[in-house]
Amino acid sequence: MESNEAAPPLPPLPSQPPVPPSWMAAPAPAPAPTPAPALHQRQDFGESGIVLRVSKRLLWVGEAAYPLHNVVRVRTYVLKPDRGKALGEFALSVLVLAVLFYLATADSSGAGMISIVVVALFLATRLVHRLTRPDLYVMGVETSGAPAAVVTLADHAELRRLVARIVDVIEHPAAPEFSAYVLRPAVNIGQYVHNGDTANISGSGNIGVMK
Repeated sequence: MESNEAAPPLPPLPSQPPVPPSWMAAPAPAPAPTPAPALHQRQDFGESGIVLRVSKRLLWVGEAAYPLHNVVRVRTYVLKPDRGKALGEFALSVLVLAVLFYLATADSSGAGMISIVVVALFLATRLVHRLTRPDLYVMGVETSGAPAAVVTLADHAELRRLVARIVDVIEHPAAPEFSAYVLRPAVNIGQYVHNGDTANISGSGNIGVMK
């Protein structure tokens, strides 16, 4: 015998949140920039080693970045110790010491004479060091505005290859990017001169700058 009872009602469907139109959707986050390939640290370069690389139309020399469109010249050249400047500074120091020597002769204790002798020995040693330093083969990157960077390598052919690669990237934007280890000149660039094109070289310590 069939039952006349009605079937129980179905449970209500869970409410769904309204779907916003596509024009109201939040924009997708921009992808993170691809980092430049890391180089293995050159142990033989020590603390003077820095990375020179071309990435996204920028020339990086250590932590300094130069837009490639601002680079007006990349070249290698030889810096020579400014021996004339060294001799001039030494001569001026000798004149000052001569005056001090004359004044120290009135000192009966002799303490002033000892100090003058010590300073004279230091100046003579410094002069010999500046006169006997070897020439420095460097690569300079000159820009249209700010001072440019000066780097060096023991392998002169490698520096010339770096110049060719930088020029290739400047002339051909589709050329592959690259990275290389170079050295900061571990000398006072201000004590060197360039006997080619006119250039005002300045700097101190391990930082080579050309204005």
